[in-house]
Amino acid sequence: MERTMRQLILLGMASFSVLLGCTEQVDQPSQEAPLRYVRTLEVNQAGNNLFRELPGVVAANREAELSFRIAGKVVELSVKEGDSVTKGQLLASLDDADINIQLKSAQAAFNKAQADFTRGQALVGNGTISQAEYNQLESALAAAEATLESTKQNILYTTLKAPFDGIIAKRNIDNFEEVQAKQSIFVLQDVSSIDIKVDIPESIMILTSEDTRPDVVAMFDAIPDKMFPLTMKEIATQADKETNTYEVTMSMPKVEGYNILPGMSVTARATQQVGQGNTASSSIFVPAHAVLEDTDGRYVFIARATTPGKANVERRSVVTGSLNSLGLEIVSGLETGERLIVAGMSKMYDGLEVRLVQE
Repeated sequence: MERTMRQLILLGMASFSVLLGCTEQVDQPSQEAPLRYVRTLEVNQAGNNLFRELPGVVAANREAELSFRIAGKVVELSVKEGDSVTKGQLLASLDDADINIQLKSAQAAFNKAQADFTRGQALVGNGTISQAEYNQLESALAAAEATLESTKQNILYTTLKAPFDGIIAKRNIDNFEEVQAKQSIFVLQDVSSIDIKVDIPESIMILTSEDTRPDVVAMFDAIPDKMFPLTMKEIATQADKETNTYEVTMSMPKVEGYNILPGMSVTARATQQVGQGNTASSSIFVPAHAVLEDTDGRYVFIARATTPGKANVERRSVVTGSLNSLGLEIVSGLETGERLIVAGMSKMYDGLEVRLVQE
């Protein structure tokens, strides 16, 4: 009897535990799945300034490779790299001993030819020599005179002078070297102002005209807080055969306090003023990464607010235009004031409920 009572008690306790567990499961409220957070951007029309940045390089306003016009031995180098020089200043000299010997020989040959010609003038008059012989004497005099003048000119060619004010950027020889005619001796650069050279892709060049030339400034990484205005100097109309780009040269005044030298890297920023009549001023630009693409074409996701902090996702097909510093142009498919989803777009679909990130 006692054993039977014990079994009934245990059975009752087990039943109570089961009922208690069922009660807890029934009373516990169900939890909602967490909503995905997304970041949105209000769609607005573009502003009035479009800009594009392109890499460039600093070049000298003028640059010349200087060389002797005759061969010889260098006996004097008057300047070194980095020296400032003025127009007409002596830079280097060749040994002129051999040229002076040639000059004396040419002078003697000229004197003889001149004397023979003077004597021939008297002889041809009385018929002592023929007209042909007289013509030979005349030709000999002319040849001797040309040789003399050429030798005198070679004397001048033994000195190398600066053709303009500038800085010796590079010296290519040492003193007492034997050099050939036209061999580069110095590189002279005029940096009273500097040039900025930029290679322009054909996709930009084709849209450029005299009426749409932008305002351009130069920016240097080492001078982060300054922009230097540039003036258009030259525009190549023949594309580079390798890069298929067009070289544009702009001028920049010398900047006091900064040692900006040829060969340095620079960024050229071109800013286009967009007027009221330009369609770009009423265009919509969005971040390029917010525009997705599949087999149906390009599309974006729009967040349509339902309750505070929540929204439903709408997939929207769009037609895109050009890409510039403001982003990717949306030709059609978006309206100003709509909320474009720009972050959290992974595994998103039409009709999905999301939570908006508080800006």
